[in-house]
This record gives sequence, structure tokens and C-alpha cells, in this order.
Amino acid sequence: MINTQSDFMLGVNYWPRKSGVRFYREFDPEELTKEFGEIRALGCDTVRVFVLWDDFQPIREFPGGHGTPRAIALRDDWNASPRENPALLDPAMLKKFDCVVETASRNNLRLIVALLTAWMSGTLFEPMFRNGRNYFSDPFMLKYQMLYCRYFTARYAGNPTIRYWEFGNEQNCVARCDTPEAAWVWMQSLALSIRQGDPSGKIASGMHGLQLHPSRKSPWGIRESAEAVDCLTTHPYPEFTPGCFQESPLALRSNLHATAQSVYYATLGRRPTLCEETGSLGASVISERESAEYLRMRLYSLWANGAAGCLWWCFSDFTCSGDLPYRDALMENDGLGLFRADGSPRPAAQEMKWFRETLKTLPRLPERRVDAAILVSDLVEDFPTALTAYALCKQAGIEPEFAALDSDVPLEKYKLLIAPSFGGHAPCTVPAYRKLAAAVAAGATLFWSGDGATLLESGRLFGIQEMVKLPTRDNRELLILPDSTQLTVECPWKTGILRFAGTLFGTFGDGSPAIVGAPHGRGEAIFCPLPVERSLSRTTYSLENGAAARLYRLLAERAKMEHPVDIQSTEAERTWHPIDADSGYLVVINHAEKPLESRLLTTRQPEELTIAAGSGDASIDDREALHLGARHAAVLHIRFNREQLQ
Repeated sequence: MINTQSDFMLGVNYWPRKSGVRFYREFDPEELTKEFGEIRALGCDTVRVFVLWDDFQPIREFPGGHGTPRAIALRDDWNASPRENPALLDPAMLKKFDCVVETASRNNLRLIVALLTAWMSGTLFEPMFRNGRNYFSDPFMLKYQMLYCRYFTARYAGNPTIRYWEFGNEQNCVARCDTPEAAWVWMQSLALSIRQGDPSGKIASGMHGLQLHPSRKSPWGIRESAEAVDCLTTHPYPEFTPGCFQESPLALRSNLHATAQSVYYATLGRRPTLCEETGSLGASVISERESAEYLRMRLYSLWANGAAGCLWWCFSDFTCSGDLPYRDALMENDGLGLFRADGSPRPAAQEMKWFRETLKTLPRLPERRVDAAILVSDLVEDFPTALTAYALCKQAGIEPEFAALDSDVPLEKYKLLIAPSFGGHAPCTVPAYRKLAAAVAAGATLFWSGDGATLLESGRLFGIQEMVKLPTRDNRELLILPDSTQLTVECPWKTGILRFAGTLFGTFGDGSPAIVGAPHGRGEAIFCPLPVERSLSRTTYSLENGAAARLYRLLAERAKMEHPVDIQSTEAERTWHPIDADSGYLVVINHAEKPLESRLLTTRQPEELTIAAGSGDASIDDREALHLGARHAAVLHIRFNREQLQ
């Protein structure tokens, strides 16, 4: 995926500051025009708007007596029957939405439209006609949702102002769906209805918290959603996602949450993925100044890692704090907006504007170079562990994406395969294990960590000839790396390696073998008998000193990864974007609270080395050392000397 100034969406989630969710009931065209102008002045090109379901489809049922058929009409117009108005959409409300579309068009803004919005800011504004019916499987509910989507989208079919249609806002938070099959049928039904109304239109998911392996407990799947839509969406708030708020919100792992989850969805679902909601969660969580820094790093990271865009939650603080849903949630009144209630912009708003100006200076950012795959088992899923593995890769200068073991992605294309904390008796299926072994035989380096993991033919793949599963003392074990780095790993089990034929890469605290590896075909398989990543994912501040990243740097060396250019820092994210064999862009994001000073490590002598763009406070000295301010980003353009091509 190529990001340019035009296709990286930059925008906000919008409700008017004066009326909030009462937008359509207290519709003010002048207010709308003014506020869309404010959004456009920031350099934003996308606005996500919400269509409150109960306002736009106010169905009322009139039961008949003694078994006679019921009558169905609009709540405030009893003579409006389904025969004249099949979807029972309120004509007055539709005219108001016509104004929203026209106003967006005049301001050169494109809309993402959440059609059946019921869940909003902690309150469920469910349609009054629900009457206890299941949202996702009741035939009456399904029929009128499908009609709503078909007739609403048909009204704006082909309109270029509509960037994406969505089913609603986080519809998987509206009510419980009983099974993954019911979720699939619901998504497919509504997607077909939208495409029937607007055949050329695109659909985004609008969902929150999808799973690779949907179940009755969590029935909403990444791949199942991807089947129905054109764009997946993430709503990454670290505080609401296990394992994602283990340091300061500005620390590397916390800030990578948005990027890692977007890459997770995009590579597993094979769809462009938009970071559709991200925000500070208020001044009680992070100050205005730090909120701007938080957004700055998030924008550069999402952009450099191929996300489809970033939308802030939300446009403005509200002056209607006495109304639901804002009345009952102090957080909603704690400064979530890019603008304050009086209309003045916060520092984060300026960051939006500066980032748009940065994109204008770069005509093209090629795709990043990817070295490794963080594997997701075909039996179990653990996003907090996957996030920590992603952060460790970034700290070690490894550029990863995610790969599902039950997909048809050829693992041989990666230099390094990481199976993070694949423990227990069933870490993956036999076909998946064979697939891994084949990739190693073809030349990949495999790193498998996990406590008490069952390994097939361990001698042939890992060189382990005898082993024993043992409980750890006090649910923890010490791991010592070759450079004497010590890691304390919390886990109930470990694997004692009694006899092996291969290379020793680490020991337990008592000096017995721990991390071992052996050649297999043209590649190498390395096994660590402790769930390093899972332990780190559950431990606060566990990535701060960079100790665990040394293990991943060892893996990079074993996989013979050699980047044309890199820096040594465990708090700076970097991505390499090759233009051709002799040039490219290095994007560096300093997640630390102190300035970065690091010499560039290059395999060839740079002939040209310049800062092409960035957030400011960046320079390169005559020693080819990069100086980058705390929580700032820089885009370096590098052209190498062809005569030194190795």
C-alpha cells in the first residue's frame, strides 16, 4: 500500500459542540457550516458522522386486536405506511442529512457515514421499536436494518462525498450476538443491502475489538468482517485494551498499540485498515501538551506503517454537558476534542495541521521493507502478547507484520518467523507445525518461545533430543542471555533441556540450557522454553530498559538481517522505505521523553543524506549523526554511492 498526501485519511469523528447527539433534532445549518470549515482549516479531509438510528427510522407498531394483523408506521406520522415508505425512514431527517452531505462537499471534505448508530459514548440510544428483539438475528430487526441501509444509501448513490458507509458505530457493542454464524449473516446481509443501494459505494466496518478466531464469547471475526467490507477499522484506546497500557501513554509500546492493531487487521484480514478512533481520553489521563505529542507520534507511525489514515476522537468538547450521554460520563467532559467548547483549538489540532503540511512536502512514500512475521496460531489468539512481540521487533530494528498459520501466506518470504509464547499442549495444529518446519527448511529462521510447549520431532527441528516439562519455582524463572542480560519471566511451567545438539543461546539462572537452536535445511530453528513475550505483556514498564530487545537483536543477527541504514535505540521506531536499490526514506519516530542522538549505521556510504520532512527539531551533523527532539519524528532521504554496492 502506498501512502500519499491524498490517500492517507486525516480527520475527526464529529458531533456538533452545541447539540452533540441531538444534532438532527436541533439541526443548525449555520453551525454545521462553521464547524466543517474549522475542520477543513486543520488540513483534514475526512469526517466520520453518525446517523442516530432512532431519529432516522422511528418505527411504531400498532398491534391489531384478536389476532388481526398489526399496522406499522412512522412514530410521528401514523399514515406513513411501509407501502409508501418501505424503509420507514423519516423524510425530514433525510433532508437534514442532505445538508450534511452538501456542506461537506462545499468544504472539500469526504464523509464516513455510520448508518445505524445506537451505541454512543457509553449510552445505548436503541430504537424504540426494538421491544426486546435480538438486533442481529430477529427477522423483523434484520428486515428493517436491511431496508434502512438499502434506501438510505440509494439516496446518495455515486456521490463522491461519501467515502465509506458503515453499519453503525461499534455495532458489536450494541448488544450480544449469539454466534459467529449470526454475526456473519448480519454483516453479509447489511453489506449486500448497502451495495444494492449504492453499487459503487465502499463499506468500512466501524467495529471495535475483532478476533482472528471468533467464538460464542467473541463472535466478531477479522476475516469474516473483511469478507463483507472494503476497509477494516481500529478503535485503539490503550486503557480499554488488555496489555496496551503498561507504561505511560506516550511510551513506545502504548503508542504502538494503534499501529500494531492496524497492521494486525490489515495483514490478517487483507484489507486496508483505518485507525478510525484514537484520542487522549481526557486531561485526567494526559495533559494537553502531551496529548499533542501523543497524536504526533501516532500520525507518523500509522502513516509510515501503511495505515489508511487516522481520525481523532473527537472534533470538539461540548457545551451540552447536561445532556445524555455526556451528563453521566465525566470523561466525556474532560477535554477529548481537538477544539475546546469555546471554539479555541488545542495543541493537538495544530499537530493535525502540521502533519498535513508535512505530507504535502513528500510526493510519495514507498511501502516499508518487511523482514519478519509475528505468527498467530491457528488455534489460539493473544493480541497483548502479539503487541509486545511487535514492540520488541521495533526496539530491535526488525520490521514485522503478522501472519496467520491457517492462511495461505507463504512463510518462506520472511527471513524471521516469530511464534511468541506458543505454549501448552496444543499451541497450533499439526499442519501448521509442518508448515513452519517447511519454511525453516527453505531458509527462514524460526524463533519459538513458550512454557511447557509440545514440540513435534523436536530433535529434527530444534536439535532437542531430550527434555522434561517442569513447574517453575514461585511461578518465575531467570533467563540469562549470552551478553549476561538477565530477564525474569513469570510463568507456571518451563522446559528442562536435558540433551541437545546445536547452539546454546541462553541459560536458566542455574546455568542449565535454556535457549537452544539448530540448523534445519537451509534455515535455523531456535527454541526458548519460557513465554517471554506473554510475561512482558503482563508486566508494567517491562520494556523500558531495552533488555528484552537484546534477545530480538540476537534473532536479527541469526536471520542475517542487514538494513541499508539503521540507528541504535530501543525508544525510536524506524521504518525503511526503498525507492530503488540505491535510495529510500528512513522514517524515525522518537518515542522517548529525551532527545535522540545516534549515528546512522549504514552498509554503504551515503552520497546524499537530507531531512526531507518531519515534525521539527531534527538535524544531521557532519558525523552523520541524527539529532531528533523528544517525541518528534523525521523523514530522512538517503541516496547511496553506487560504486560501493556490495
